[in-house]
Order: sequence, then structure tokens, then C-alpha cells
Amino acid sequence: MEDVNTAAFAVWVHVLLILSIHPTEGKFYRWGNDDPSVVKLEFKNVVHQNDHLMRFKRETSSGSNITTDSGMEHHVSSNTFVIPNTNHTQAVVHWFGDGSDVLFVLTRESQAYRVLDSTFWRSSDYGKTFKKIAFDSDAVLEMVYKSTTEPGQKKVILTDCTNKRLYLSSDEGLTWSRIDIPFPPDTLVLHPSEPGWILGFSLFDMQLFVSSNYGRNWTLLHEHVMQNFFWATENEDQNKFTVHMEITDYLAFSEYKACVAPACTDVTMDKSIGTIDPFSLSVQNEYIFIKKTKPGDHNPELYVSYKRGPFRRAYFPLNVHPRDFLIVNAHQNQVFVAADHEENLVTLYLSDPTGQFYVPTLENIVSDQESGWFQLDIDLHEVKGIPGTYICNQYDVPDPMGNQVSERTFITFDKGGNWRLLEPPEELKSGCKDTQKCTLNLHQTYSKNKFDIPGIVSKPETPGLILAHGRVGESLYNGVQARVFISRDGGISWKQAPFAGYYHLNILDQGGIITAILQDNMTNIVYYSTDEGSTWFSHMFTDKPMIADGVLNEPGINTLMVSVYGRLSEAGNRQIVQINFTDVLPRKCSDNDYENWTVFEKGCLLGRKMMYHRRKWDAKCYNGRDYERPSISSTCLCSDEDYECDYGFELTDARNKICTRADWFDENLIKQNCKGGHTYNKTQGYRKVAADHCVGGVENSDKYRPITATCPVHAPSGLRLSVSKAAFSTGEKISFTLSQAQGSEFVTSYQWDFGDGSVVTLKGLANSTQNAHIYTKAGKYNVTVTASNTGGQASCYITLHIEDVLKAVYLELPWGAQVGKPTQVRASLFGDHLMDFGQVHYVWKFGDKYKEDPYLTWISATSHLYNKTGEYTISVEAVNSVGSVTREKTIHVYDQIATVQLQLSKNFQVVNRATFLSRSAASDLLTLELAKILHIPSTRLIVTVPSNATAQVMDVTILPPDTRGLSIAQVISILQDKVHGREVIFTLLIDAENTIEAVSMKVIHSQDVPIPQSAIPLHVVTPTSSPQSADTATSINTNIPVIVGVSATITVFLIIGISIFIYRRKKVKKDHNYSLIMNRSQLTTTDDEEDFMDDDDFIEGIDEYLDGDDNLDGSSNIVINTGRHPTLVMMTNGRSMSNPETSSIC
Repeated sequence: MEDVNTAAFAVWVHVLLILSIHPTEGKFYRWGNDDPSVVKLEFKNVVHQNDHLMRFKRETSSGSNITTDSGMEHHVSSNTFVIPNTNHTQAVVHWFGDGSDVLFVLTRESQAYRVLDSTFWRSSDYGKTFKKIAFDSDAVLEMVYKSTTEPGQKKVILTDCTNKRLYLSSDEGLTWSRIDIPFPPDTLVLHPSEPGWILGFSLFDMQLFVSSNYGRNWTLLHEHVMQNFFWATENEDQNKFTVHMEITDYLAFSEYKACVAPACTDVTMDKSIGTIDPFSLSVQNEYIFIKKTKPGDHNPELYVSYKRGPFRRAYFPLNVHPRDFLIVNAHQNQVFVAADHEENLVTLYLSDPTGQFYVPTLENIVSDQESGWFQLDIDLHEVKGIPGTYICNQYDVPDPMGNQVSERTFITFDKGGNWRLLEPPEELKSGCKDTQKCTLNLHQTYSKNKFDIPGIVSKPETPGLILAHGRVGESLYNGVQARVFISRDGGISWKQAPFAGYYHLNILDQGGIITAILQDNMTNIVYYSTDEGSTWFSHMFTDKPMIADGVLNEPGINTLMVSVYGRLSEAGNRQIVQINFTDVLPRKCSDNDYENWTVFEKGCLLGRKMMYHRRKWDAKCYNGRDYERPSISSTCLCSDEDYECDYGFELTDARNKICTRADWFDENLIKQNCKGGHTYNKTQGYRKVAADHCVGGVENSDKYRPITATCPVHAPSGLRLSVSKAAFSTGEKISFTLSQAQGSEFVTSYQWDFGDGSVVTLKGLANSTQNAHIYTKAGKYNVTVTASNTGGQASCYITLHIEDVLKAVYLELPWGAQVGKPTQVRASLFGDHLMDFGQVHYVWKFGDKYKEDPYLTWISATSHLYNKTGEYTISVEAVNSVGSVTREKTIHVYDQIATVQLQLSKNFQVVNRATFLSRSAASDLLTLELAKILHIPSTRLIVTVPSNATAQVMDVTILPPDTRGLSIAQVISILQDKVHGREVIFTLLIDAENTIEAVSMKVIHSQDVPIPQSAIPLHVVTPTSSPQSADTATSINTNIPVIVGVSATITVFLIIGISIFIYRRKKVKKDHNYSLIMNRSQLTTTDDEEDFMDDDDFIEGIDEYLDGDDNLDGSSNIVINTGRHPTLVMMTNGRSMSNPETSSIC
């Protein structure tokens, strides 16, 4: 039975975890599938914001090097638009782009991660004026999406999760059509190249849909999907409609799956990876990353698929223990990873081209692990426009208490090959106490998250130009207010802006103008520079100071306009100010206004010398929207700078670039992708930087050239055999997954022994990772896999329980039901095969005051005491490891009944009593014939036939008449007379002469019911022929056992659920199975204890009535206690039927 409450609660836990992983601390940030044309703003409390910054000494602008533009011939113009009647705290800004002047602003009010109210504005003059767009009166708009797959495409989509709607425009938002959809569109992901194709995700329902016509029609792609799903990557996935997704079981496990939309045809390239850690799937270019934590281990392992090949474990130095990972980027044929270690430090690593082997490039970097659950964030900025250039903050030296307090900023121009400190402006070095330690240190992610200090700004359209906030000194936090610094040569040299504080920094016209507007206080001044920070001007863009919540310009930065979003006071109306710098640079640049520039005049970076075409710093002209920056590259000869130490080696001589084998490196612990007997290129301790383009030079020198070696044959070890569960049904196809932690794979033979006489041998792990088998007989089987090669062998086994599927269960009351006496009830099971059902437990309900309190037993017989006459419905559910079946029967409880036993002639032994059906048929015939002999209705008789073939008796229970008729005593008297007169003769056999005769009769009790000792006979008149009872039955052939649901408060569920998630995610697992049941012996004595029968109440000699085919294990009965909460009791003999995977013993 499915516990719907638990499933619903698990979904809520999942949603809360997702929301907690995506914090909203930043003032504004990119949102909406990383679309740079969509920006989300948060209108924050400035007073609260300034409280974070009180720890620093504050300064004010001196203005000595700033010129006001009020008297200039060409000056800045501005225009203000007040958004009426709204105090919304969020705004989503969207530029249509492609040379269009259309701009959208969606203002919103949210609570608990759900939008409550919204308004939508459209501008056709690039933000100078806006018009409010009217939608349905109940519309609550959340996000804006724009199609970018067709040239000149003008389609825009708005989402309304509250009402499950989309609004679609095909004319840049002039007109809109409403589309009702079958799910709340929490996230839309438009296909990167195919027009009309969209993935739609419902967060709460965890359902992923797909549309091929811009959302007009939707198809459910998959259920139980996590929020990290991805469209196919061009040139990497064979089908452009492939979708990569993470499927969850709600609490602790996920699986990776890839399928082709819209039918979700499975194209998962490697299923052997099994379950993965939640929230770990990431698809980036040719790489697919997942995390996987072994049972009993606290630290996850990173796995990577390269070019859609099988997942392979990523190797980091073996002397550290990563516990979390951040994929910084995965381009330029290399992966940049930050790993957080148990040793309480975060290190940056660089991979080989396959993304499998990682070497450290910078240790102890600044990180922020409080930005979200299970989320690592680091102080690292990739300088846009100059490949391989990164700026990173590092903790200098921790103090004795372990607190990381000193931060310094480093820069690399060769993607981590070499790092160096930032040089401060020469004129500022004199302010340092120690000029040798005087450096420029910049604010990055940690400062943004903690203090809302703006981060570094660089754009691919302006190579070499970098804007940042920072301080000059020995460390970043040195007690003085931060200043703005500008570099125009990619970070080699820096200059300081003539104003202090924290500013919104923007680049316009691909570097033609730089702007700065105060962030953390009221202002109406914009500072701007037309010569990349050499000189600055100021302009008053509004009459009254305002709070600037965001200053934004169009992605591509090819215009001379910027928009300021803010308010005149904390609670004031929102307003948008468009600042236009077009008149400041009235002339379009000519060829003479440009220069060719390289980062290093005589050097190469990553094997290439890049030459960039850019505007001269002092040229008073603009680039324009149509400007496309050319660049020239030439390949360099390889030198020592193009190589790094390979995995397992460390740099011991930096001057001569000597790498030696690391002490921690053990080649036997590395799972090589090398086929035994083949050859491979064995490293000598060096590898070319994966992102490097150099050719020739030292490339073919003996030092760097790998040597050809024969692949060694290593003994296999770490075999792991797993199946989806521990119990299966006969005839069911069982899929096995085999993995091997270490050792050679290609030359290894794998022998599979399934324990039923079937043995299969396969060559190579690739051919052995998946296998299947079908068992035709029930039983307990050990499946053993033995891996062997010339290096040695290893084996592992897994124990499976094969059981027959329960097809039906029948209820029997062999002696009827009488008030005040225990009513005996028995269940008989049926299946398709030999009826070896394994361990079965029975859930009983008797229809009286215990109707809501199930009674559980491990045997098929039980009894119940009724205190009142009347009709009752008895039900039983039989459950084993592979299924469950149920049956109901309506019975009548009488004041008086009687039972007699007839001794029959010896030829009764030939009557077939081997099965329930044969006994049932014999009993039916005996009942009908005996009713004719006694001249009473057959409904007044219950005939019970024993299963023991040697027994020559049958029991007859006589029920009272409905209205008029013979009394029980009269019927007994008539039966006695006819038995003594040898008139009770039955013709059950084909041979009419060979009849069965009742030779004697014994009255067991004339006014009482006989009480068995341990079980009861196997027959009541069958449900199809007995007019006394009405049966209904259902059969559930599932692999899920019955669960007795017990209601609890949602608060308790929430606490327990979140605890379970964290507990299971850390993989501190136990292999016990728990059930919400309590043993009968644990019940406290109640006033109703006399209702439970005593063992002495059973009659003797009942064994002859037991069905020898049934399994009675003698376990104690188990009860759901009445009126009390259930107790968690460990099932000592149970097998886990809820774990998603059962693993081997090796």
C-alpha cells in the first residue's frame, strides 16, 4: 500500500531543500537559465545594508580629480519614469536585444519563494518611457523568457505559476496570447538551437514537460525530476533533442538519466554508475559530472563522463579528502574544479583533457560555504575577453586558532600555471608599512555575499579592461574604506579612481565609457570616464537623491545608455532613470582611433599570442552597435611554461621545472583506463596544460615526451554486485550491476554463478557490468561473480530470495461465529507456481470495535471474540516480499451454534483432499447431500473436511434457523437417528456403489463452539457457493510491501524528514528494516485483555486439519495497539524491501 502522506511530505522536503540551495542574498544577479538579457533586482533596506559596512573606516570623495560636466559642450542627458502605484520589492529587467529598443520591466512582490503580485511594463524607446501591459485580472507574472534561436525572432514568453499559464508574444510584446498549461511553469529552458522547443519544470510536482511549439502543447517527459536538467550540447550529444536529468526517490538517492524528447527514449550511456548524490548532476560541454558517496563513507567522490563515454572516478591527490566540489568551468578542453577538503581548506585543481586526473594549482582559497546548503562558493573571477586569466583570493596564513583572517589577491594568465600577487598603483605603495608586502587586494564573492560589496567587472567585449573594489596593503581587510580600481591591460597594472565607497560599475559602448554610481547611500551623481579611468567627470542625473538599487545596461554593452533602478526613499515608489551618454562621444571611431594590443608584448599565453583590436584610451569617439572586434592569434613554440606536473607528481625545482613522484602516489590505487596487454603513453611526470595550443619546441624532448609502455595486468579488487532489491518473484527478470574499484578490466574474465546450476563466463568488464537472470523456482540463492586474470582473482556474492507471487487469498470460518466465543479464521493462499511464498505476514480487520486497529500475524490462522450478534466484515491482507493480496468476507455472528463430528467409512480416504480447491469441492457436495438428508437448507450447515488423507472424520457446524424451522437441538437429534440408522450416505465418488457412510457421530458441543489449539481446519463453504457470506478480493502484484499508515502531525514529519535527508546524504546508513508495529508481548494490560483468547482455548487434535502446503513459522503475533501510538520495532528476520539498491558481500 502506498503511503501518500509520506510521499507528499517528501516532496515538500525536496522543495524546501531546493529553495534553500538558491539563496537570495545578492542585490541583483542573473536569473532565468543564465540568460544575460534577464536581470533580477532586489530593492533592499539601505540602512540594514550599511550596517554591514560599519566595521570599515569610511571616506568621502575628495573630488580633486573629478570635473563636473555642467559647463561642457557635450554633456549627459537623463530622463526619469516613475512606476506608479507599486512598492514591489523585486524587478525583472529584460532587454529584447538584436538592435531593438524594446525593454521590459516586471515588478513583483514575493513571499516564501512565491510571487504574490506583479505588474508588467514595456518600453519601445530603450527605457525612456514605459507603458503598463494589461493581462487577465488574476494574472501573477513571475519571469520573462525570450527565444534566441531564429534570426529576427520576436517571441517573448511570460510565466504565471499561480494560474498555470503562459503568455506568448510574437511581436516584441505588442500583443499577447494566453496559453493554459497542465503544470505550474516554475522554470522554462528554451532549446539553445531549435526554435519552439522548451523544457518546462514544476518544482513541487517534480515533473518535467516538453513542448515543440513555444508552449502551446506539452508532453510529460519524466516524473520525479530534480531541478538540474539540461538540453543536449551541440557536437557532443548524438541527438539534439536529448535531455539530461537527475531522477530522485525523494529523500536520499538520485539516478542519472538521458532520454530523447518528446517520447523520452532512453539513451543513458552508462547505467552502471547506479545511484548518485542528490543535486550533483552537471552537464558542461563535453563533460558530465555527478557525485557519488559510498555506503559508510562521509565524503563523496566526483565522477566524470568525457565525450559521453562511461563515468569514471575523478582522482585528486590521495593525501587529501575532498568533501564537496564546485565545477568552476569546463571549457578549453580542461576542467577547473574547486574542492573543499576535510583538512579545512579549499583548493583549486586543473584536470587533464578527460577531466579525470586533477593537479592542484592554488591552495587555501577564500570560500563561502554558507551561501546555501551543500553549495560551495569561492573567490574566483574569470577575466572575460582574455582566455586563461583568473583573479583569486587566498587566505594568507591562518592564525593559531584556525581563523582565516588575512586575504590576498592573486592573478594567473595561464589558467593556473603560475600565480602572482597584484601590483598596486605605484603612488600608493608609500602608504604601506612594508612596501615589500604591499599589494592590491580585491573584493569578490565572499564580500558580495557577506557585505554586499560589488564584485569584479570584466566583459568579453572589452578585453583587458577590469573594474573592481579593493584595498592596497598587506591584506584585503585592513581597516580602511575600499576604493575603485581600474586595469586596462588585463590586470598587469592598476590605477585608482578618485572617489571612495562602493559603486555600481558599468561599461558602455564596449569600453567607450565607464560609469560609477554610489550603491550604499542616497545619490543623484554619476561619475563617468571616457578614457578608461584616466580622467573622471560627474553628472547630476536627477534633481533629488535616490537609492540606486541597480544600474544596468544591455548585454553586449554596445550602447551609450544606462538605466538606474531605485526609489526616492525606503518606502517610496520605484522609478527608472535613463542616462544617455550619446552626446558625450558624438563622433564614430575611425581606423586611426584603434590599436592592436597584446597582454604581453613578447610573450605567449597558453601556447598562443593573441592580438586584440581595441579603441585607443584617449580617442574621443564611440564604437557603436555594429562594431565587431577583430582578433588575431598565432601559435607559439612549446616551452617549459606550457607544461605542468602530471597527476602523482609535485614540483620540486621551480627554476628548472623539475617534477618528482609524490610520496602519496600509489599507481596501484588508480583505476587506469588501460587494456591489459596493450600499450599506452606512460607519463614521465609532466603533461601539457590541457588548454594550451603550442606546437613543436620542447614538445618532443625526452623530458616531456611520454614513453610507450605495456599496460600492466593488475589483479581485480573491489568487486561490487548490486540489484534493485533483495527479493524477487519467480519468473521475474532480475538485472544485476557489477562494478570493479581497481584492477585490470579488459583482460579479466568474469564468471557468473547464479546458484541454480546456471553458470556464465564473460570476458572484459564492459561486457559484464550488466547481466540478467530468471529463476523458475522459489528459494534462497547466492549469486557469485568471480573475476580472474593473470594478476589474481577476486569474488563477491549477493543473496537473493525468490518467492512466488501471491495471486489470491481466501478466508475460512470452519466452525462459524458465536457470541462470547473465539471465532476461528484462516487464510489460504494461491499462486502460479509451487506456492513457496516465503515469509508472509497477515493484516487482519474484524469489523467491530477493532475495525481501525489492524491485527498482524506471521501465521495464516487467528481468532477473534465478538460480543454482539450481527453481520460483520472480516478482511485480511497477505503480504510477502514480492506482492500482496486482500480478501473480505461478510459473516453472521449467532447467539448459539453447535458442532458435531461424523466418523466416516474407510473409503473416505480416496477423496482428494490435497489442495484447498479439492477440499472445497468435496465440502460443497457433502453440505448439499447432508442438507437433503436432514431436510434443512444447506445455508444452516458448515462442513469442514480435513487435509490429512488418513483422517476419516468431518466436522458439521449447525447454525440456528433464520425465523421458523428446526432448532439446533432438533437437527442434532435427527442427525443422530439417521447415523444410527445408517441413513447418512454420501455419493461423492464416480462409482455409485462405492459410497461413503457416516458410521458414528460425536457431539463436540451442543451449545458451544469447539476451540482449536493452534490453527483451524481448512474449509468453509467456498465464497462462490456459500449464500451465508459475500467475498470481495483484490490482488496487487507489486514489489512494495504493505505499510500500515499511522497519522502524525506535519511538524513531526517535517523535522524527521529533514533529519533523514541529511542523515542519508552523509551516508551513515544502517541495514535494518523498521516497521510501525509492536510485538503483542509488549502491549500493556488493558480492560479489554479478556477479548484476546488464551492458548488453552484451542481444541486438541487440530493438526489433522492443517494444510501441509502452508508455511507456519511460529513467530509471535504482532498487533497495532488500540488507542496508543505505535512503537518502532526492528524486524530481526526481515529483509529490506524499500532500499533502492542491495549490494554484494565481497
